[in-house]
Amino acid sequence: MSFSSNCKDELIRIRVKNADQRLSQLSGATFTCGGIRIARRPALFYHTENPGTAKHIASIALSLYDADAVVEEKQVEHRRRPIYEVTLSGKELDRMMHETGAMRETENGLMLMSQIPSVVYDNEETMRAFLRGCFLGSGSCVDPKRGYHLEMIFRSQSVADAVGKMMREFYIPAKISVRNGNRYIVYLKEGDDVSGMLALIGASSSALSLENVRVEKDMRNYINRTTNCESANLDKQVIASIRQQTAIAMIDKTIGISSLPVSLQQAAKLRVAHPDASVQELADLAEIQKSGMYHRLDRLMKIAEGLEGE
Repeated sequence: MSFSSNCKDELIRIRVKNADQRLSQLSGATFTCGGIRIARRPALFYHTENPGTAKHIASIALSLYDADAVVEEKQVEHRRRPIYEVTLSGKELDRMMHETGAMRETENGLMLMSQIPSVVYDNEETMRAFLRGCFLGSGSCVDPKRGYHLEMIFRSQSVADAVGKMMREFYIPAKISVRNGNRYIVYLKEGDDVSGMLALIGASSSALSLENVRVEKDMRNYINRTTNCESANLDKQVIASIRQQTAIAMIDKTIGISSLPVSLQQAAKLRVAHPDASVQELADLAEIQKSGMYHRLDRLMKIAEGLEGE
């Protein structure tokens, strides 16, 4: 099962007792996966790939309206997975379409799915319920092991803009893009934002799973950075040691180590005896500060450079 499916299965298990919140959630689904069928028997319908979501939409609608609900599995050409269609009809269909925002009357006549109903903006809980319905209707979330990306698809730019603004009111910086010229995508691409959105709409377990993956990734990245840094430092240490040993060999061959001051003789002998030791380890053996040992080794290098130039 995909991460998106897990999120949706978690969301449909939330029991919403408040009628306005249920209506807001149904409205969110209507604006994302809903449509109006005009025939001898008009109906409001919803399409989803998730059977649990289909049953959930039907259940919410029946809890609010005296309606008929039918859930059907349908095979669609060129699609591997079936879709599930929820068809709502009955004597309260007109009220249902008006209250969910599927249809509204204006001075210019009937408008279809162009404005989010005012009930959604009553309070934070109704807005959260609306966003939950939007995610159930057209939302998807990439498995955090692969990356961080959450999106919801809308047919209307004005609705997508309104949803983006609503999310930003909860400090979730949604962005909007256009796909295929007629699909408006409200999306998030940062781990913090995705987990915040999942927590906001009620998918707390999914948000926690995402955070756990983020912690594991951050830890692995830290270990890799530390290992790479230590490896780079070790490479530098080996190169420095080889250069120092080469310099000491030149001094010994030309003027002899014994001609050097006692402090430099000690440093040269320690480096030759301990080729893999760090400067700090050599300093500890000589019982001096690291800076002192570094200075002595540097003097040996300069003496060798002077001899090489002669």
